[in-house]
Amino acid sequence: MKKNIIIGAGFSAAMTHIFLNCKAKIVGTLNNKTITSKNFLRRKILETNKLFSKRAYSWGTLNYNIKSANLHDRLILGGNTKIWGGHISMTNIPKKIKRILKENKILFKKLSIDKTGSISNEKNIVQLQSLKNKILEVEDIKIKIQNGYLKDIQSQNGKLYINILTDKNKIKKIHVKELFLCIGTIQIIDLLYRSKFIKDNDIIELSEFNHQFEMSRINSNLNKKSIVIRYHISRAIGHLFGIQYYSKLLKLLKFVPLSIDQKFFFRKTKFKFKIKGNTLEEITNYNILNSAFGNSIHYCNMKINNIKLRKFLKSIHPNIHGFGMSFVDQNVPGPISNDIINDVYKELKKLKLEIK
Repeated sequence: MKKNIIIGAGFSAAMTHIFLNCKAKIVGTLNNKTITSKNFLRRKILETNKLFSKRAYSWGTLNYNIKSANLHDRLILGGNTKIWGGHISMTNIPKKIKRILKENKILFKKLSIDKTGSISNEKNIVQLQSLKNKILEVEDIKIKIQNGYLKDIQSQNGKLYINILTDKNKIKKIHVKELFLCIGTIQIIDLLYRSKFIKDNDIIELSEFNHQFEMSRINSNLNKKSIVIRYHISRAIGHLFGIQYYSKLLKLLKFVPLSIDQKFFFRKTKFKFKIKGNTLEEITNYNILNSAFGNSIHYCNMKINNIKLRKFLKSIHPNIHGFGMSFVDQNVPGPISNDIINDVYKELKKLKLEIK
């Protein structure tokens, strides 16, 4: 029997689950029980972990020889929501979507030094929080995810199949009706390579608004030439160590008049790399503003041989749909969660499926 399957265990998978009103099975990598070093490589260069967050590892197929970009891969329940700031711009979020998110116990907390330890020069930027007044994580959303790792995709005679590695280290083949890929940038590249849809000398491109961190005084004027999220130094320390709420202990440092400004500039940078002998190698060094490409973790708009990723997937099979950073093209710098949410809802509405 054909099934609707969501692949992923992060934010975009959770949003797809919510908008589809639970009408799809979800498979994601919750731990490393499905993965062995015999079949996959561990890429420490792609791992991003914080002291007080649960450790996540990068397992996959391709090596990475990239020096001027900071790319990330977090194979864990929650993905980036385990370490993110939870910011979202409400500027273009429709009322219907706001209502749906609130129904799923997702709160929009106004930024303030007292409550969130942060402020912004963009008044519509808020923080997504759970009912526990902590930065939202996927685990805060009622969602049942089956542990598994998507090994590959097969399109045969118009039929779509996926092979899933299970906890028992076995491969389960599933005939899919609609496939919703909600996995990170690195895992998408690995998947396409394993499935033999991309190969040596193929060129992959990502783009990102320029971004940097800067220390300032807490009461200094916010730069109007960029989108700025200012963290009191106490909250910035908490964020650095993976503390996902503004704790009383951190607030003891509120007397220190310093802050860290996260600046998103209005200029975009493109980063290109190619596959060469089971390795991804950068084509050009685009290091700017003394900050490596990818530091914002908001790189997006993936293209393969100059073809947008969503169009590329449709050429494999029309029932493959993709959501997440790789599929959106940011028009305004700053948080990317709002772009992902709007994109998921808009694309799902195009399908002949019942959504909220």
